[in-house]
Amino acid sequence: MNISERLLAIANLIHPGSNVIDVGADHGLLEKYLIESGKVESIFAVENKKGPFEILKNNLKDYDVNISLSDGLDEMPPETNVIVLAGMGGNLILDILKKDVNKLNGIEQIVVDAHRDAELVRREIIKLGYRIEKEKIVVENKIYYFIISFVKGKSAYKDVELEWGYNVSNDPLFREFKMKELRRLVNTLAHQKQAKKSKPECIERIQSKIERLENL
Repeated sequence: MNISERLLAIANLIHPGSNVIDVGADHGLLEKYLIESGKVESIFAVENKKGPFEILKNNLKDYDVNISLSDGLDEMPPETNVIVLAGMGGNLILDILKKDVNKLNGIEQIVVDAHRDAELVRREIIKLGYRIEKEKIVVENKIYYFIISFVKGKSAYKDVELEWGYNVSNDPLFREFKMKELRRLVNTLAHQKQAKKSKPECIERIQSKIERLENL
């Protein structure tokens, strides 16, 4: 089946033979692909809103997938070893993980697609005892998404790797993202300097961010 580049990137990062929980499964397209490709041992799809859950249930009625109308990891099966958190903001991703941090003992891999605050996600998930295994950049509708796979373990990172992405600076898509982000930051800086109540610390922070990105 055909799926978006973003969902394909998520699927390709998931370790083969895993028992997966997909939190925020939406319409179940990732579930369909993983089952049809035979990549995973099992998958547990979670939705916490009644409307999307009914669509999810209908879309997966012919597939061997367990689904749940619940929040986060509340009903996570004990055999689960991979968590997928995609299509949501970074703060929500971290809230879900930290709410049930005791359930992470058996989790070998966490795959995230944070639509905001990717830097925060990198910094906080490594504090939970994980390291960044790989990042993949995809573009959909002119939006750049950083898909990140975390696995159990520890590693040291440069600050810029946590800020802008791990081992992605040579990716042509990152160079595109870099130019677009630099333009955005320069415009933000100009507006900040022209503001009647401009804050020197804010201007300094943006200038520093521009310098770090330019040096990548």
